[in-house]
Amino acid sequence: MRGALCLLLVLCAVTSLAADAPQPVDLNAVLSQDPEPDKMFPPSIEELSFEVDGSRLSGILYLANGLGPHPTVVLLHGLPGNEKNLDLAQAMRRAGFNVMFFHFRGAWGSEGDYCISQQAEDVAAAIGFLRENAVRYRVDVNHLSLLGHSLGGYSSLAAGSRDPGLACIGAMAPANLGLMAEGFRAGEPSALAFLDYADDLFMLRNFDGAHMREDLVSVPALRLDTRLFGPGLRGKSVFMITGTEDTVLPPPSMFDPTVKAYLRDPAIRLQYHKIPGDHSFSYSRIELTRRIIDWLVHDCR
Repeated sequence: MRGALCLLLVLCAVTSLAADAPQPVDLNAVLSQDPEPDKMFPPSIEELSFEVDGSRLSGILYLANGLGPHPTVVLLHGLPGNEKNLDLAQAMRRAGFNVMFFHFRGAWGSEGDYCISQQAEDVAAAIGFLRENAVRYRVDVNHLSLLGHSLGGYSSLAAGSRDPGLACIGAMAPANLGLMAEGFRAGEPSALAFLDYADDLFMLRNFDGAHMREDLVSVPALRLDTRLFGPGLRGKSVFMITGTEDTVLPPPSMFDPTVKAYLRDPAIRLQYHKIPGDHSFSYSRIELTRRIIDWLVHDCR
């Protein structure tokens, strides 16, 4: 009798552990098939806003299928945010992740003035919002991740290096603002082209090339240069990917130096990839999605 009771307790414990363990994910299904919706907690989308220094930022949250709580990714857009990568958000949700997307201060109707160097603060506020509203949105606060593109890739690495509670940090074709600031000071044509580009970004409030230059050259390199973020990324899973034909932020000058810096620190769990594609991965979306989902499923839940 005592032996049967012990066996029953062991079986209950094993069953409980199995129920709590992350379920396998069929990557092919994630890329091609919608899930059977949970009757009580189907996939859905929530409009939201949160505040940073008195300014309201607009966003949305893609809620994953089922009760959860679900691992959650904050998806960060670049400059100005024309490419939002919401196809990735849908795929991440099919893989069981909530995905939050928002517009930075001063961008696309979010309140306040747009300022590149303050974006890491906006990301921190977004993470804080998720932690404070975890029950409402079925968020697993122990598995929060960042994934950013271009300038959003910089913001992901910057904010991720300052928050010890984040599980995973991802950067797609990330900018290195420290190197851009050096280019402004030296008058490099490739850097100055960004200033001309910024002059036309009417969707960014009170922002132009002059503001961009003044902002970046006034901030210490320690807060801008992604090569220096390594100490804050130790112990985290860091994912970096770029397109081999990226002419906006060419890999040899932007991507490669940061990868080399992180590889020198064995405490950073880095994986990095170069795949065919331009700056927005326009003709390699499936491969981009596959590599991101594979990383998230194995490291971030």
